[in-house]
Amino acid sequence: MNVENKTIKMNFLKKTKKQKEILLLDFGRGSVRGIIFESNKKNKILNFQTEKIERFGVFDGKDFEMDVVGKAANKLIENLGGESKIFELPKILGFSPDILKAEILNVSFKRESWKGKITEQEQEEIYKFVLAESETELFEKAGKDAEIFKKKILGQKISGYNVPSVVGLEGEELNFKILIVFSSKNYAEFIRAIKKDLHLESAEIFHSVEALNNLAAISAQIFNKGNYKMFINVGEKNTLICFFKENLESVADFQIGGYDFTKAIAREFNLKEDEAEAIKENFSDGKLSPQVSEKIKETILPVLNLWQENFTQCFKDKMGPFEIAIDPRLFGGASLLPLIKETVFKKAEIFLPENLPLQNKTKIIFSAKDTPSLLLTFCNNFNHKNEKNF
Repeated sequence: MNVENKTIKMNFLKKTKKQKEILLLDFGRGSVRGIIFESNKKNKILNFQTEKIERFGVFDGKDFEMDVVGKAANKLIENLGGESKIFELPKILGFSPDILKAEILNVSFKRESWKGKITEQEQEEIYKFVLAESETELFEKAGKDAEIFKKKILGQKISGYNVPSVVGLEGEELNFKILIVFSSKNYAEFIRAIKKDLHLESAEIFHSVEALNNLAAISAQIFNKGNYKMFINVGEKNTLICFFKENLESVADFQIGGYDFTKAIAREFNLKEDEAEAIKENFSDGKLSPQVSEKIKETILPVLNLWQENFTQCFKDKMGPFEIAIDPRLFGGASLLPLIKETVFKKAEIFLPENLPLQNKTKIIFSAKDTPSLLLTFCNNFNHKNEKNF
């Protein structure tokens, strides 16, 4: 090899080793966020844009207003550099957790003891069985209206022991932890329409619980061993709760979020929803006078009480009626409402973007309302060593 060819080869190797940029589009209720980032153990955020969806709460009912959502998304893509820039980038799509849902199911399988060691063929047969069982169980919980996007085996045990693979092992009792990502059929139609209209057919859809599960495998700082951890995303239309011990244990959600607090303010003061939203944000930031703040507290207290009742019920359903030491971490736009932290949790931490292993190369100062979108940048890398994708 001559010197010139050697130099060309070395330059090619340098280019191929460069981390490729990825595009993330996260569709919320009131806005769509776009992120261009490089994926690594400390993701590098290169560009972050937000575009408001003109009509608040646009995803109501069956008649999705694709023109409104598409207009916001197209403007966002233009601000990120245009279609030509992002055309060849790998793409990730995220959606509000009341649109795209997740469920953790535990499925058991009993072998005949005389079968001996598990072969690869038997393992595949067992996987096929438990995934089919998980699908049946999901439809029993969520109803036949559910449409499944993906199923993942997050963990597996044989005779009570966690194992990365069951091949070559003996035992009768096998237990599997399975994540299912799904939505209603109406929302599934909306997601498919978004992908088609915006030319995002190659984009992969992820749920934020997948990102948290990946982070549990790589971030000792966030998932320090000891107490149970509870990550609570208080979104616009619902609240998502993820329970962790060593790994992801369960997921729950209920249909109360920041939008309900906004509606209460709008009704009480006879305001438009965007005006009420601005007042709610000023209240969260401590920018209102003591008299006005007190009136806002009185107005949203019934919603807060209902939120707490639903949260308590979800907690009991997933964790049981016992007192368990839990580290709660709040994020999402409505998590900034001081009453949620002060009244419900006392010592809850706000899960900020700065808590994530990120490098922020933009000039934006991120807040807890940006955490859900930034969290999704950890979806496509560092899959848990026990995780099987289907």
